[in-house]
Amino acid sequence: MSEFPGVEIAVIVVSASIVFAGILLGLGKAFGYKRIEDFGVEELIQSIINAAIIGAFAAIIELVGAVSSTIVTPTCEQGNVVQQLICVLGHINDGLFLMFQNLVQILNLLGYYQSLALDFGAFAITPFANLDAVSAVLSVQLLSLNAIIVLLALNIQIVVFIAGNALGLLFPVGLVLRTMFATRKVGGFLIALAVGLYIFYPTFVLIFPDPQIEINQSAIIMENFTNNSFYATPPIIDLNNNYAIAAKFDILSGRCHPDMFNTTSTNLTNTTINISNSSILMACNQTLADYNITNLTAQNVSIDFTGDLTEITQSNNTAISKSLLYAVVAPLFSLLVTIVFVKELASLLGSEIGLKTIASI
Repeated sequence: MSEFPGVEIAVIVVSASIVFAGILLGLGKAFGYKRIEDFGVEELIQSIINAAIIGAFAAIIELVGAVSSTIVTPTCEQGNVVQQLICVLGHINDGLFLMFQNLVQILNLLGYYQSLALDFGAFAITPFANLDAVSAVLSVQLLSLNAIIVLLALNIQIVVFIAGNALGLLFPVGLVLRTMFATRKVGGFLIALAVGLYIFYPTFVLIFPDPQIEINQSAIIMENFTNNSFYATPPIIDLNNNYAIAAKFDILSGRCHPDMFNTTSTNLTNTTINISNSSILMACNQTLADYNITNLTAQNVSIDFTGDLTEITQSNNTAISKSLLYAVVAPLFSLLVTIVFVKELASLLGSEIGLKTIASI
């Protein structure tokens, strides 16, 4: 109880209301006023109910712990459902921000290669001009990531507010207000709101699938892409070499397959790829020599620029869709369930549970 000091005030108020109801009951009997006596009895019953709610406070806390124990995620420390949700949302937010950073780097890289052109005097070619379509898709994904990060930050702030105020402020204030007949409905509503926000809202968010696996996988794929030295932009000083851009295009186009790297004109028939044009092999050998590449297979590096971009687009779509489900659909669904629960419980706690109600039951 020391964790929620507001409950101590509620205990004092409930104790005072029991004493006040007893005084009214005694005065009614002493002076023969039936209405005062009945009013004292009703208030005494309401005070006892409030005392029972306070007594159930510890049971409510235990219920929260029992519910959270079934949904604990290995990446988060032990705690109740609210603490678990804050932890999960924080990890998702960090993963999405890492995706955001990597995506910005990839877009910068694509923008550089889209601008490269080979000028032959009479004409010029820009081999990667069609990457504009891929850049457009990745730009939409970047905007989507930014929107989801904002929504997650908002959800984190809401859950932090719930953790600090639901049982520490709303619950005891509701108990205090429920002890007075004039504010009984307001008090019942605040009690129901506190229980609904603290238990139902985080629980029904956590039942949705956690997108952290897809987010981490997508971030790793993009990191491998940006860390691939063969996709890195050539140093400006190398652009003085007329062959620098052409060689870069040779590598990024995938024309020089890794199985060709150690191949010479004397063992063409033994390669895994049948090359009928020796000029292609010579061009590849020249490109690889300029880039000091001896054995790419031994370096465990693949060169498939457009293929890697396609994989990045697909993995990002999966991660973004699951994150959107967790950041938008899950809170809305949980909020709907919480509203229904609060409405029903508030109507029960805010009603006059007295002798007439018990007699009708």
